[in-house]
Amino acid sequence: MADQTTSTPSAPASERASANAAATTAAPAPAQSPAPSTAMAASEQASAQADAPDRHMLASERRGLILSMLRDHGSVSVSDVRARCGVSAVTIRNDLAYLEDEGRLKRTHGGAVPASEYIVPVVSKRIHKNVRAKQAIAQAAAERVRDGEMILVGSGSTTLEFVKALTEKQNLTIVTNSCHIIEFAEQHMPQVTIISTGGQLARTWRHYTGSFLAASLADVYVDQVFLGADGFEPSFGFLAEYEETARAKVEFMRHARSKIILMDATKVGASQLFLRFAKPHDVDCVIMDYDPEGLVASACNDGARPVQVLETLA
Repeated sequence: MADQTTSTPSAPASERASANAAATTAAPAPAQSPAPSTAMAASEQASAQADAPDRHMLASERRGLILSMLRDHGSVSVSDVRARCGVSAVTIRNDLAYLEDEGRLKRTHGGAVPASEYIVPVVSKRIHKNVRAKQAIAQAAAERVRDGEMILVGSGSTTLEFVKALTEKQNLTIVTNSCHIIEFAEQHMPQVTIISTGGQLARTWRHYTGSFLAASLADVYVDQVFLGADGFEPSFGFLAEYEETARAKVEFMRHARSKIILMDATKVGASQLFLRFAKPHDVDCVIMDYDPEGLVASACNDGARPVQVLETLA
């Protein structure tokens, strides 16, 4: 006997087509989105592009950026501009020097401010740091100066304090490259003769440097020269922050029998990016507030000639 199979009759083809169309309209397919890994990669790439420095900026573009940063923030630092432009600190300093020559800004230590806002010179700001130490150093140095003497005095905040301590001296002649010292002596020391060196004016620092300075000292030789130092490295010597400043100090030392350094203890070990103007044993006396761990005395007296290290607040 043949098997018999019971089956349900199928709906007509037209009805099946209508049902499929209704289902499609009632439940639309969700919109396609990028794969998570693809979206994340795109986001990270955009962020990296936004944060990465532009290493192909032209000089004019860098300088425009510097001026824009000045307008937005009121000041700029070399490190900040470096981070934005991806070039060396030397390149940024050259850009700042160019813009300063154009009168667009005023350079400061480590950066710049708008020319219109530059009021207080850098040395004047430094006067208010380590005041007690500088005054003690200045008084001790002043005791070495005799009435009627001619002395050489280099630029700097500590040497300015030293000149202030000379107001009771009589018939002094002070030869200096510092505009700050000249201005102070003009106003407060009528009994003192002030002689300015020649040279190119470093406007930020308000002192003279260069070949004209050397020429103006050609026929000068005195008993004592008093110089500040921006740093001291025991294994290397006394340091100045800029090349022209270092050269000026070297020239001053050539024209005096006794070389005296006025320096507070914070300068010991401050050697980053500085230039030597004297080895430890090239000087005759160092006047300090105190000598940390005897480092200066040890370094200066490691040679053939003795160097006096005088501590005023030890």
